[in-house]
Amino acid sequence: MLIDALGKYIFNADTFHRFSFFLGTEKGELLKRFIELIFFAIILYMIVSEFRKNRKREYKYLIVGFLALLFRQIVMCSILFTKVFGVYEFARFGVFIAFIDAYLEIIALLLLVAAFIFPAFKERTFRFQRNVLSLLVILSLATIGDYLLFKQGFISAGYEKAILDAILIFVLILPFFFLIRGRYKRIRHLKSILFAFFIYMLIPLTDFISILLAGNVDARIRVMQHPLPFVSILLLMRSVYLTLVDKAFLTDRLRKSEKMLKYQKELNKLKDHFISIVSHELRTPITSMKLYLSLLRKGKFGKISGKQSRAVKTVIDENNRLRDLINNLLTINRIEANKLDMEREDFELGEIIDDMYISFARNKGIKVVNKAAKVRVNGDKKLLKQVFINLMNNAIKFSKKGGRITIDGGKKDKKWWLSVKDEGIGIKKEETPKLFNKFYQVDNQVMKQNQGIGLGLAIVKHIVEMHNGKIEVNSSPGKGAEFKVWIG
Repeated sequence: MLIDALGKYIFNADTFHRFSFFLGTEKGELLKRFIELIFFAIILYMIVSEFRKNRKREYKYLIVGFLALLFRQIVMCSILFTKVFGVYEFARFGVFIAFIDAYLEIIALLLLVAAFIFPAFKERTFRFQRNVLSLLVILSLATIGDYLLFKQGFISAGYEKAILDAILIFVLILPFFFLIRGRYKRIRHLKSILFAFFIYMLIPLTDFISILLAGNVDARIRVMQHPLPFVSILLLMRSVYLTLVDKAFLTDRLRKSEKMLKYQKELNKLKDHFISIVSHELRTPITSMKLYLSLLRKGKFGKISGKQSRAVKTVIDENNRLRDLINNLLTINRIEANKLDMEREDFELGEIIDDMYISFARNKGIKVVNKAAKVRVNGDKKLLKQVFINLMNNAIKFSKKGGRITIDGGKKDKKWWLSVKDEGIGIKKEETPKLFNKFYQVDNQVMKQNQGIGLGLAIVKHIVEMHNGKIEVNSSPGKGAEFKVWIG
C-alpha cells in the first residue's frame, strides 16, 4: 500500500514536472541558493577549523575561494528573499542583479579554482599569485565591458548572456590547462576536483550552445541543469573533507612519531650511559686480573710448574678475549653516537695480526697459516687490529678441531688487503648480506654451540667503510668462508 501511494503521489511524472517548474521560479531559486549557502558554510567551517590548527597557505586560498562563493549566495539569497517575501520587487534592477550574480560567480569560481590548483605551484607562489591577479583584472574588465555593451545597445541580451557563459567556461577550463604545467601529483583527490569543475561547467556550456543555436535557453535544458550545481558542490565537499581528514591523520601520526622518536632518543642516552658505566666497571676488574695473572705466571708469588703456567696463560688469553668483547660493546656504542674517531698512520701489516688469537686457535686444535706479506700499509692501526680480531674470532668460532685458518694480506696498486679464511660450516648465499647487521646470528647448530652477541662483523663493516674500503665474502655451505678486507 505504501509503495503504491508513493508511486501514485510522489514518484510520478506529474510530481516531477511540478517540482522542476517550482525550481524554475524565484521561490525555487531561493531554495536552491539557500541549500548551496548551507553547503558552502559547512565547507568553510571545516577549512577554517583546520586552518586554526595548521596555518597552511593552501587552506588560506581555499577559505578565500569558498568565502567568495558564500558571499555571492548571501547577496543573492538576500535579494531573492526580499523579492519573494518582501514588498520590493527589484523590477528596475533585474538586468543589473543578473549581471552582479554572474560577475560574483566568475570571480568566486576563479578564486576557488586557484585555491584547488595552488599546491601544484608551491615553488612558484609569487608567479602564481601574479597570474591569478592578472586574470582577475582581465575577467573583471571583460565582464564589465560585456554589461556596458549591452546597456549601450551594441549587443542583445542573448549575446550578453553568451559572453558571460563563455567567460565562465574559460574559468572552469583553467584547472585542466594549469595542471598540465604544474606538479599535479601534489594535489590530493585530483580526479574528484576536476570532475566537480567539469560537472559545473556543463551549465554555462549548455547555455552557450543553446543561445548560439536557438537564440535562447530552452526550458528543458534548465530542468536538466537543476541537479548539476549540487553534484559539483558535493564532489568538492568530499574532496575538502578527505583532504582535511588525510591531513589530520598524518598530523596525528607525525605527533606520535615525534613522541616515539623523543622516547627512543632518551632510551638511547640511557643505554649509552649504561654501557659506558658497565664497560668501565668490567674493565677495572679485568685489568686487575690481568696484572695479577701476569705476576703469577712470572713467579712473583712463588714458583709454578709448566702445567700451571699453561693454565694461567689460558686464563690470561680468555681474560684478553673478554677485554676485546667489552671493546666491541664500546666501539658499537661510539659508532651509533657518531663518536668513533680515526687516526691514520703508516705501519707494518703484521702489527695488526694479533698472535694471541693465533695461539688461541692452535690451543683449540686448529691449524693457523699466516701468509701475510711484510708490507707497510696505512690506516688506523688500533681500529684495524679490531677488524682482524673480530674476523679471526669469527673464524675460530666456526672451525672444528683439526681445521685450518689461513691469514693472508698484501698490496695491490694503491690498495692493501687482509683476508681470513676458514674451513668451517660456510654460509648460505642468501644470508651473506645479513651477516653485517647488528646482533644477526646464522641459524644453525654450530652457531648455537658457539653463541656470540653478533656485533663483530657489524663493527668490521663500519671500520672498513670509515677507511673508504670494502669487505668481500666468499663462502658456500660446508666449504668454509673467506672474509677479505680492502683498504684504500
